[in-house]
This record gives sequence, structure tokens and C-alpha cells, in this order.
Amino acid sequence: MNSRVVTRNTDSEAIKGTSKTNTMKVDSVHSRVGWHAEKPTGTHTGTVKIFLGRLNFLGGKLSGGFILINMQSLEVTDLVSPDKEKLENNLKGDNFFDTGRYTVARFDITKVNYPDPSDLRKVIISGTLNMHGIAKKISFKTGIQKNSATEFIAIADAAINRRDWNIATGNFKYNNFISPTITLHIILKAASTI
Repeated sequence: MNSRVVTRNTDSEAIKGTSKTNTMKVDSVHSRVGWHAEKPTGTHTGTVKIFLGRLNFLGGKLSGGFILINMQSLEVTDLVSPDKEKLENNLKGDNFFDTGRYTVARFDITKVNYPDPSDLRKVIISGTLNMHGIAKKISFKTGIQKNSATEFIAIADAAINRRDWNIATGNFKYNNFISPTITLHIILKAASTI
């Protein structure tokens, strides 16, 4: 899985090594998933909305959680009407994500690796992405922008292969002329439930 970490020069609060557990609720208003796909004649970009999620912390460090994505919120951002709606309807149809049947995608965090103990802003998140009726394991590098007792912000870029979830594989033209790689740009914000 090819992905790259995104970091910024923002303040990150120190994390104390305790065994205290904590749960934060994902901020669905300010969290989002952007997507980027390529074809021979150009590229398309868009978004899908995160509508629910929880993040778990152990000793102040991210340890697990899940997010739910509303696939029916899929939006194209690089086109204007009527081409915008035409492509959105096509992507929501059964040639692609079939959002009428598979309305929700779910990502469960199964492991969080901190490869550099001296820099807790850089982590590798592993988990299971259940989309289009298929569950597959993915991993990607993540840059933690803020991690305090009350707020968490992280940004990541992850690349997935649409064929692993049988997206557009039933149509010869789509499967062979559209790049199998979909790049996701994830902004995840969460706040303490207390």
C-alpha cells in the first residue's frame, strides 16, 4: 500500500505514558474523506462524508476505533452542472459503488504503530475497510496534528485499489481505462465525549 505521511508545523501536546483509557467522538462536520481518481483523459476529484465514529486511546495514544462513511454523500468537486450530476449518478450506480445497495462503508482501526518513539505525531494505522460488501485490510501513514485530552486531529493520504472491492470491474471499458488506484485524503477530527 503506497501512502505518504502528511505533517504540519503545528504544536503537538506531549503524551504521557499512562494506562488510562479514553474515547473520543469523531466530529462529522469537520472530518471528511476526499478522493482522487485518474483516467486517460484526465482526473476527477470529490468527497464523501463521515457521519459517525469513535476513536479509542490508551495512555494518551490512539489505539483503535472506527468510522462510518455515508456512500450516498459521494460528491464530485471538479465539475459543474450538468456534468457534475451525471458523473455523481454514474459513480453511485451499480457500475461503480452501487450506493443504493451499499449505503455505508466502515473502517475499523485494528492496530496503530508508532515507529519513532521520539516523534508521536507520525503513526501507521492498520485496519479493515468494509466497502461494497467486501472487507479488506489496509495500512497507511498518518500525521497527527493535535492530540490532547479533549481534542484529536489527524491527516493522512492513502491509496487503495478499487478492484479489491470489485468497483467498476464488471464493465470492460471502466475496468481497463480507469486507473485502479483511488487516492484518499483523510481529515479526521474528534473530541472527548466527557
